[in-house]
Amino acid sequence: MVFHGASAAAVATAYYRYVDRSELFEKSMKGLSDTLAALKRLISGGIEDRLRPVFDNSQSVTSMILDPGAKQFQESYVSPVGSEEFRNALFAFVQADASTLCDYRRLADLRDKWLFWSRVQSWTCFVALVVECVTLASLFVFAKVASVSVEFTYGLATLAPISILFTCFTAASARMLVLHDRFVTLRKRYASP
Repeated sequence: MVFHGASAAAVATAYYRYVDRSELFEKSMKGLSDTLAALKRLISGGIEDRLRPVFDNSQSVTSMILDPGAKQFQESYVSPVGSEEFRNALFAFVQADASTLCDYRRLADLRDKWLFWSRVQSWTCFVALVVECVTLASLFVFAKVASVSVEFTYGLATLAPISILFTCFTAASARMLVLHDRFVTLRKRYASP
């Protein structure tokens, strides 16, 4: 019962630290959002640079449409979208900036995975607190209130759920650290000085 009392205190502390994710999310997501925004600017700037000449040249190309009597005509600009020049410019952008596009996708995936493991960590803390409180309360009721002798094997069996939850919490924390390290590596590449 002493172990469960200490464990309940530790779980309550972890609950206080990890269940309210607002501060943790804000700090982690700020850097991630800034890096994603920098990548968006790089990608959109690269597309703009490659496609600007295509659209600038399209203003000079007009199509003249004559009526059946060939007396009236209408002039309209031809859209470059779908043209060979447009496709070539877009392909040149993809070839030149493929690593930036891949990094953007990788960073978005890292964000989603980090959020998943953060939720796992928070819910594990919450479930551990509930399990530990129920276990401690039931041991107290059996041992003190009902004066029932609690066998040693039952006491050991009550350690299994908290051990499993501790393992899940540790695994989630380790996974979050690995994902954060990958994020930091990408951020260094695109961070502004």
